[in-house]
Amino acid sequence: MTDLSYNTDNILSNFPSCLRKHIEELCLGSKIGLSSVTLNDISVSKMRLIDEDILNNFHFIMKIPFAGKRLKWEIIFDPEDLSFPPDFDFNDDQFLAFPDYDTIKNNVTHLDNWDLKNPQALSLVLNQFLALYKKYQLEKFRMENIYSKLWDEYEMITTKENGIDPQNIEVSIDGNNTVFFISLAVDCSSLPEYIQPLDKCFGSFYNPGEDYAHLTLNIGRLDRNRSWASLQLSPRVQQILEHSKNLHIPELKKGTTLFEYVSAVSKLLEDRIKAVANHYKMKKVYITSIAAICSCSIVEYDSETFSKAVFIFDVDDYNCLVTVTLGPNFPAEKPSVLLSSYYCQEGKMCNEILDKYPYNGTLRPENNIENLLEYLHAAVKKFKCHKH
Repeated sequence: MTDLSYNTDNILSNFPSCLRKHIEELCLGSKIGLSSVTLNDISVSKMRLIDEDILNNFHFIMKIPFAGKRLKWEIIFDPEDLSFPPDFDFNDDQFLAFPDYDTIKNNVTHLDNWDLKNPQALSLVLNQFLALYKKYQLEKFRMENIYSKLWDEYEMITTKENGIDPQNIEVSIDGNNTVFFISLAVDCSSLPEYIQPLDKCFGSFYNPGEDYAHLTLNIGRLDRNRSWASLQLSPRVQQILEHSKNLHIPELKKGTTLFEYVSAVSKLLEDRIKAVANHYKMKKVYITSIAAICSCSIVEYDSETFSKAVFIFDVDDYNCLVTVTLGPNFPAEKPSVLLSSYYCQEGKMCNEILDKYPYNGTLRPENNIENLLEYLHAAVKKFKCHKH
């Protein structure tokens, strides 16, 4: 069992056994709105009225992500029978302060169809309540005259061609600020897998969830000079882009409309992903070409990030290991080539970096590899006779 699995099981043990599948699905399998919650976003209320037996916990506090902030919602089950649907306290004097039966019945259908045996029951209900909260925020946004110009921009960005689907925007009116939380479309199908090495026992950890790019725009109500923007990327997109040039989104200037700004950030992100995907594709072609051309002598090659290949090169019964490593600026920058041999006259392993071999970044990979192999004949003969 990994530390990750152990920590998950340890936290889940704080909840009644009949609710653990609900909590696990909520945190590890579902999204709430445009974001997700973690196990650390859920805690047992200190106000619960019964003893400290964790199996009897029935009153929970959950931090629900919405428009770049966390809503503090309370979920209260019947302590006599947890199979009944829970009650909710939204800690908001205006949202559903006096809910009528028809509003709940028509908008939160999964509450009426609550099934404790369905692990998705809690996430389904929370998503329907959050959809209601979103409508409530949009109505406030639409009705207050002070937001009229921003409302016009919101309508433009959600209706204009190449705009944003309303389902992918959350809006929050917060004091003197209006917050737009926007899920940008990202196509990561051509990017390599997310790889996070763990240790020798557990290997590597792959894609933790869906790919996303979330743009937060915080706009001052009276003075847009006090506005700012931030971009949050999923682990795979973050990992891939951090190996290229740093991604700096433009400043959110006063005269820039929502549509103009979101379009600029979307294009920046799209162009960077295309550049990284093209770089990854060229690395893959080069490394797999080495593996194919040197198939009889290949020792190993990186089949995940396609950054390195190792093969044996023989000249007159003298064997050398050749390690080819591709850097972040490939193919403009020539690969690093290292010769290694265990047959040194002093009885130790010796290495030599080759930096004068012929290379042209505009040639086909096969041509560059053939030129390298031809160069290796003379280089290995010379390396065989090297002196210390």
